[in-house]
Amino acid sequence: MKKLLYLCLPLVSFVLLASCIKENYDDCERCELTFSYTGDVSYDIFPQQITRVSLYVFDADDRLVQTKRIEQNELRAFQGTKLNLSPGRYRVVGVGNEFDKTVVENTSANDMSQIIFRHPNANTEQVVEGNDSLYLGQKMITIPEEYWYKDDVPFRSSHLKVSYTVKGYVDIPESNQQATRATESLLELRVKNLLPKTDFTNRAHGDKMTYHPQLTLTPSNAEHKGYFNIMRHAKDSDVEFELVDKASGEVVHTLMLKDFLEMYPQIDVTKQEVLIPIIVEFKNIGVTVTIPDWMIQDVTPDYGNN
Repeated sequence: MKKLLYLCLPLVSFVLLASCIKENYDDCERCELTFSYTGDVSYDIFPQQITRVSLYVFDADDRLVQTKRIEQNELRAFQGTKLNLSPGRYRVVGVGNEFDKTVVENTSANDMSQIIFRHPNANTEQVVEGNDSLYLGQKMITIPEEYWYKDDVPFRSSHLKVSYTVKGYVDIPESNQQATRATESLLELRVKNLLPKTDFTNRAHGDKMTYHPQLTLTPSNAEHKGYFNIMRHAKDSDVEFELVDKASGEVVHTLMLKDFLEMYPQIDVTKQEVLIPIIVEFKNIGVTVTIPDWMIQDVTPDYGNN
């Protein structure tokens, strides 16, 4: 019985192999693609930044012919995917980190500038706090008639990271300063004039809108802080940060992004991995706007976090 089993296994393997080396290759995943992302460094940081890829395959006429989602566990096993494609020319587009803050629309448009990804609530009456940490990969490939094809799809960033910290706005009684749990903020942050959409050419656009990122108050240091993502904007954009006292409705501080970037030229929004770290501090002499000490000291960024 054991000898019979051993004889059968090679036969099954041969049949499966033969089915994939026959002349027409119809049942073969003859296209093997790897994914890469180097950001602003010379080595691959894809695993640190991208944990899911939604893949869209278009034919030579930019008609969508195949979609595929590759989850984190699959990417850990193999940083890429295999596709069953007939011989011909294709455009492969990958959206990295398409989670609950992202929807893809107009995939049948036959025009990459018309296919967009955005927050599900963008341009609706519902609140948008921020975007996923999005990336876009794209590659033109040609599947040959008679042999396997291998290639790499490079990704680029489609978002800017923002941290917004408010210091000195509220005094916490000494009896409560030992508390470390974040509580509901006394302030509302509005980020105005944001472009809410990015297309499959990695260009941000759309009717400008306001995001409402959540701020939390930490009693131990009396700081309000929020961390969120926006689509990629140019240095001279008219994005504005407006800080509002919830109780009175009064606007207590405004800041134009372009003014902030002029004050701190070390923040280069043309780079791939960008953090815009705004610190607004209320003092007796007025309000100051600064950046963290580590950025002034030009510390190498940590690519271990999204």
